[in-house]
Amino acid sequence: MSGDPRYSKPDMYIVTPRVPRQPAGIPNYFTEMTRKAEEMGYDRAWNIETNDRDAFAQATLQMLGSSTIGVGTNIVSYFSRTPTLLAMGAFTLDELSGGRFILGIGPGGTQIITHGHGIPFEKPVRRCRQTLEIIRPLLRGERLTYEGPDFHIQRDFRLRLGVEGRTVPIYISGINPKMLQLAGEMADGVIMTHFPLEALEDVKKNIAIGAERAGRDPSEVHLLSNQPVGANRGDGPTNLRKAVCWHLASETFNWFVGHTEWGELREKVRNLWWENRREEAAAAAEDSFIETFGLGYKDDVIQERITKYLEAGVVPVLDVHGVRKGHEEEDTMHVLKLGTETFR
Repeated sequence: MSGDPRYSKPDMYIVTPRVPRQPAGIPNYFTEMTRKAEEMGYDRAWNIETNDRDAFAQATLQMLGSSTIGVGTNIVSYFSRTPTLLAMGAFTLDELSGGRFILGIGPGGTQIITHGHGIPFEKPVRRCRQTLEIIRPLLRGERLTYEGPDFHIQRDFRLRLGVEGRTVPIYISGINPKMLQLAGEMADGVIMTHFPLEALEDVKKNIAIGAERAGRDPSEVHLLSNQPVGANRGDGPTNLRKAVCWHLASETFNWFVGHTEWGELREKVRNLWWENRREEAAAAAEDSFIETFGLGYKDDVIQERITKYLEAGVVPVLDVHGVRKGHEEEDTMHVLKLGTETFR
């Protein structure tokens, strides 16, 4: 989207497994990496919550070392938190940062939600809609009575914010038609993962369907995608291949894969992964395969892919998985510097 400032730069992502495990290193890493990204000119720094560190605590640490860069959750599950708790967290972080917070929400996955939290992973689109319907008015400081299939907010409930409320951008994850349509109808942005450019037309069609239902302009919906990327150093490429194989072993990405020529290879990689033959799966993942669902690991290819996504109107979030053990920060900084050379 030439001329649209929203699509002039990639975003950066703090990948939690890359964060040093020693307690003394945790705040320093989140704070320092965000500060460095801000100094390099990045507009947004995202974090993730799975089965390790709390996303809102991570965001707080990110804000401590920065003053202008946007900080967002990418994503926090709306199954593991109630809409009211999500609204409270979003308000607090937006207030703390002076209006820099972005709330990114999504369903998460069965492994975390059902196996880890003990919560049934059911009807994620319905639950997302209800979550948005509750969060928006609460953040505005309004009183709310709400009756839905999953949530019942009673007696004109409101948050005791002490102010008129805040306008916090809300992005939702979207990797299938129903979630993309909901994003078009109700969200400020959509966060995809392993998005192949071959699916762009259908992504925009589904967003437009939802936008039409709400009487919105579909271009209002900001498009992002978490794209795995690595450094061409040591075992960085192999680690990147493993990350892509791990994610694509999930049926969650079937719709995206169906838009590409990689269905047969993906099935081979998927079977090897679930048979615990992970080195073989990584070896089978060709460069073109990981470049379709990520950004690759070669410097020139990374920059070329970033540019293609930006030109298509999708912000690639640099999800740096392909790094050497013990050199995580060094290799991540190398990729971030490559990203700055694509700023438009």
